Amino acid sequence: MISQDTITEALAADNRFSMMTRAIRIAGLDTVLSGKGPFTVCAPTDDAFLCMPPETLAALMADPQGRLTRVLQYHILFGNLPCTIIKRLNFPKTRLGITVEITEECGTVLFGGAGVTVPDITCTNGVIHGINKVVIPR
Repeated sequence: MISQDTITEALAADNRFSMMTRAIRIAGLDTVLSGKGPFTVCAPTDDAFLCMPPETLAALMADPQGRLTRVLQYHILFGNLPCTIIKRLNFPKTRLGITVEITEECGTVLFGGAGVTVPDITCTNGVIHGINKVVIPR
């Protein structure tokens, strides 16, 4: 899917990512993801956020400049990386500054153990891959 929007705009326009859009805005990363980039965002879908224990989600949202920002930055990679490329990277460095494991299992790309369910939403400043789990860095 190709969008003429930035990553921030494309996430906001897609109802599968309303919780990610809200989290990005609360953490102040909406400006970053509207910038030049390029970025690759492995964005948890709303279903992924709803699978989290409610107390974990509440704790993240209550600490927007701490834990929430840390988790969101872990979902952002530098560069424009479609699934054909990302699946070969193994341990790329995230915007958080630490690496994440990327593998492929039975044809599904896994980002830190989360499956890519909505691949390759191409934006003007990068690409979004929807994933089925919020990945919490160690």
